[in-house]
Amino acid sequence: MNRINFAGIEGEVKSVSPHGNYTVVKLSDRITIVGTFSNRFHWEESPDSDSGFKSFITYIGLKSYSEYQHFADWVALNNGYFEGDDGTPREAKRVKHPSFPLEIKVRGLIAESVFELVQM
Repeated sequence: MNRINFAGIEGEVKSVSPHGNYTVVKLSDRITIVGTFSNRFHWEESPDSDSGFKSFITYIGLKSYSEYQHFADWVALNNGYFEGDDGTPREAKRVKHPSFPLEIKVRGLIAESVFELVQM
């Protein structure tokens, strides 16, 4: 099993894109990130020195729709944001845990904020 260190958290590499432009990393049952070394997709730059990612997007797993507002408020307080319908809970694609059938996609967080989120 491949591992990567992100923001002081040892994460499990779940997959790497066929073209090698992004890596999916499970940081906890609830939190998954997709990081890029090249930032070919022009995501907001948010480097992490531990992993070497130039940028990443965070996925937060939700147990139910009722958890959404709590995490949306946390995202706003930590300078993250939703683009388009990213903040609308959807069937989990990146967070692969039966306790979290839904997820939201968060942009703009810094690595330290993701570390705090994992500790929640």
